[in-house]
Amino acid sequence: MKRAAELELALAPRAEGVTLQRWLCGELRAAILAGRLAPGCRLPSTRDFARQQAISRGTVVAVYDQLIAEGYLSGATGSGTTVAAALPIAAAGTAQPRTSAAPGIARAAAADTAGTDDAATKRPRLSRQGQLLANSPFLSREGMVLGRPFSPNQPDLGAFPHALWQRLTHQQGRGLRPDDMGYGDGAGHQPLRRAIAEHLRYSQRIDCHAGQVMILSSAQQALDLCARLLLDPGDTALVEDPGYPGAARLFELGGARVQGVPVDRLGLCTDALPTAEEARLAYVTAAHQSPLGGTLPLERRLALLAWAEAGRRIIIEDDYDGEYRFDGAPLPALKSLDRHDRVIYLGTFSKLLFPALRLAYAVVPEWLAEPFASAISLTVRHAPILPQAVLAAFIGEGHFARHLRQMRRLYGERAACFQHECATQLDGLLTVLPITTGLDATALLPRGSDDRAVAAALGAWGVEARPISFYGMGQPAPPGLVMGFSACNEAAIRRGVATMAPVLESFNAAAAGNRGQAVAGV
Repeated sequence: MKRAAELELALAPRAEGVTLQRWLCGELRAAILAGRLAPGCRLPSTRDFARQQAISRGTVVAVYDQLIAEGYLSGATGSGTTVAAALPIAAAGTAQPRTSAAPGIARAAAADTAGTDDAATKRPRLSRQGQLLANSPFLSREGMVLGRPFSPNQPDLGAFPHALWQRLTHQQGRGLRPDDMGYGDGAGHQPLRRAIAEHLRYSQRIDCHAGQVMILSSAQQALDLCARLLLDPGDTALVEDPGYPGAARLFELGGARVQGVPVDRLGLCTDALPTAEEARLAYVTAAHQSPLGGTLPLERRLALLAWAEAGRRIIIEDDYDGEYRFDGAPLPALKSLDRHDRVIYLGTFSKLLFPALRLAYAVVPEWLAEPFASAISLTVRHAPILPQAVLAAFIGEGHFARHLRQMRRLYGERAACFQHECATQLDGLLTVLPITTGLDATALLPRGSDDRAVAAALGAWGVEARPISFYGMGQPAPPGLVMGFSACNEAAIRRGVATMAPVLESFNAAAAGNRGQAVAGV
């Protein structure tokens, strides 16, 4: 048996940027947890270990002291340093080292247990909510490559007034006082709330005041809080089908029963709304239905409001890009017609300015303002103050309205270009629905097409598109694609459409061949 002085432990190479002390701590922890250093094993003296590894004795002393403090080692004068005799975590045989100093060892330990049923049964389980959270629909968005045509939901970041925004940021940063640097109001920065309320009064005809405006990091956060505040397990929440999947997932998290309501090219089919008492709320994208692109007409808006009032229900109106309407001024919001405090209006600056800003807002009924602000304070306390102050100045000084006008004109030109190029180059292969609003176009494929397969094939050729089936819940939806034109200049639009042509032709030819075989078989 080797004496402690003769014990030499194989250690992984030290990663760049990791200190000697962190590296050695991580390696010894990993060796103990993996059983390579058994309980009771005596380690070399600090002097011998330092000589073996060609490092200073002081580093080894510090590492031994740290591991003794953590319970991995024990040491006593005259008896040297040994691996602790009682290590419950090591005895279990399944623990994996937790160390940032040696990620390679952590990965290796994980690989040792990966794929074993025994390891899976001993792993902590996710809750029901955890399983839903672990299945986010947004992960598929992350796979989309920015800058490639035609990624949906992408504003043109190059057209944003960066220099102006930086000037306002420096200005607001210099103006921060000690009183501004503490905890803020859960509902948001008061100047920003006032600025948003004023903007909505003239742009969307929404009669609201700053006390009803709640500042959040995203419309998704607003939906999460709406679900928590308004839905009990077993309640029914209505969503458009096909429609935005992020809303349905959040309603499901709280135990609600999500029910799809069919849509057509004008938006939600209000004649299909159920009248059962358990329907507590409905989620709609009235200005620009996601994904089919329709704008809910006045008669349906009034019918939806009457439905809500009759059953004491709530409507969540998500206006994610309705301010980009190309044919005249934006239509008045559903909230502007609300006379009985039934509508919660959501808006986001991710599409109107830039996604990394992470600021959105909700306009809530008077009776919900205090509970909503309390919910924000409990869950996240409040949004960061400095970006709110910068945005308040951006809106208050008129830059926001000017930016919207400029981008509305630019996106309108690109929408027209996209429609023209598709009609010219993709005639018979793709039908683009009228584009009146927003950043994206909806294009229908020939009947019977597999839009997921088409989207995957286009992606292989450098063209991003999202299949309409991504938005479906159960109602039949036409096969098609959602494509973003707003972040592409006209040359990029022409190139992107030209790239699509041979891909769509191949699918169309294959479908025609299948139809011919079916006829021959008959």
